[in-house]
Amino acid sequence: MNIKKLALLAVAGLALASCNQQTEKGDFVINAHIDNAPLDSIYLEELTLDEVKIVDRTKIKDASGKFTLKGMLPEQALYRIRFGESEKFILLGLDAGTMSIEGDFHKLENIKVENSEATVELQQLLNEFSAKQTELTADRMMLDSLAQSKPSDSLMQAKLVSFRNKQEALDQFFIKKATTTQSPAVAAFAISFVDANKLAEDKKTLADVKKRFPENTLITALANKVTEMTTPGAGQPNMEEDANLTAVKIGQEAPDFSLPDASGKVVTLNSFRGKYVLVDFWASWCKPCRMENPNVVKAYNTYKNKNFTILGVSLDKKKEAWLEAIKDDGLTWSHVSDLKFWESAVVPLYGLNSIPSNMLLDPQGKILAVGLRGEALEAKLKEVLQ
Repeated sequence: MNIKKLALLAVAGLALASCNQQTEKGDFVINAHIDNAPLDSIYLEELTLDEVKIVDRTKIKDASGKFTLKGMLPEQALYRIRFGESEKFILLGLDAGTMSIEGDFHKLENIKVENSEATVELQQLLNEFSAKQTELTADRMMLDSLAQSKPSDSLMQAKLVSFRNKQEALDQFFIKKATTTQSPAVAAFAISFVDANKLAEDKKTLADVKKRFPENTLITALANKVTEMTTPGAGQPNMEEDANLTAVKIGQEAPDFSLPDASGKVVTLNSFRGKYVLVDFWASWCKPCRMENPNVVKAYNTYKNKNFTILGVSLDKKKEAWLEAIKDDGLTWSHVSDLKFWESAVVPLYGLNSIPSNMLLDPQGKILAVGLRGEALEAKLKEVLQ
């Protein structure tokens, strides 16, 4: 999980459409008709801050693309329908009752929803967020490019102010949604994208959300997480350990590995000896990773001429998606991947539990720090690369 954000998951698109039959309180039924869906297993998964839990599964057995998922739930919560090993899924604000889904697997962003107001609202939220995030990413890349041309201080300052105003507007967009929605699932999803320190300083926003949904488990978990992250000493990454990298420790030599780059050439970690190197574990399908990339790009552009570089290690499965993300996010450093998803050789080697995650190595290959994100990354690099 990102140090400053509570973002619950990466989102590609969602869906849904028609049925009015009511079931007993607590029961839910999802009837889906997804054209062009792969003939594969379908999973319904509950999303919490700590885990993704499979609650039902079925299989699409023919070209009709029809399937049904059912179960019971004590309260409205966030779920997703995952299509086998595909990176595509449908995000749900799931309630008791019956909902229907219709659409095309190749155009999940256009899928229609009926009898699930929370899911409809989630889709609208995600579409608006996607447009705003695309604009912010473009502005960040423009700033990085402008910095290389050594502009006047007044011009650079004006551009920075504009960028920060847009970042603030995005936070306010999520805060407004969290404090006005009638859906606890939507409120939880929105609030998870707001800077935790902002929530701790503001207090009113989180208090309002808790007051409106006092018994919702996910809202309560988010509130507790904000408190945990913003307690003095708890809001910064622990440089001595990282729950995402359980097989390595600060001060030890990073285990060597060899993985192919985009051209197929095998690259070893030890080949970077002599430089400070940030080993960045990420993937194109990981939304928190993609949200963190602008910070990594900024750090690279600031320190790349000070004996520092980055090695991106991707847990992608599809080469095309991997290369497209590298290009779109402006990641101009070295990249490797065996394209084996969570079966990658680096996962057990480093005890990798989630991404994004990273570690900073000194020129001798020893681990200086782990879990560096956002301002923590900038601060550590400034410390060691003076």
